[in-house]
Amino acid sequence: MEIIKYENNQSKILLTGDYCPNQALINEFQTLFFTCKVNEIELPGKEVGDYIVEEDAQFIILHVAIKNITNEILNMYNDDFMICFDEDGPYESEQNFGVPYQFPDEYALKPAEEIKGKIIFIISANTKKIQFRYTEYYDDESEGKTYKLKYKIA
Repeated sequence: MEIIKYENNQSKILLTGDYCPNQALINEFQTLFFTCKVNEIELPGKEVGDYIVEEDAQFIILHVAIKNITNEILNMYNDDFMICFDEDGPYESEQNFGVPYQFPDEYALKPAEEIKGKIIFIISANTKKIQFRYTEYYDDESEGKTYKLKYKIA
């Protein structure tokens, strides 16, 4: 996978060693309810839209596709997805702040519906590795499996 990093108003493509325990699902995981595929990772730096992060932080944008694989309406939330960087985390994604194609804070997918959009996080400016993750939580508040996609940024 390519990671697009922006520095001094120029884009730079970084190649990363993808981690995937199942080679049939490169950059993708499948839960009981949906599939989630990371199509692109973007490092826009300290500024996204009108928002600027602190000096020791940076934004990271994951361009993902989520597809409902059930026969029921699936309710999703922006805090369903988390990120770990280096040894820190997990941290929730940023709430919707008006970036085009950013997932809303709450959304529903019809059966077999697929949507594409951006999930935005704030990470350390010196991050070398990230781990994008989703943990299943059930109505009885029990925790299920955690799905992880790992990438090297350096």
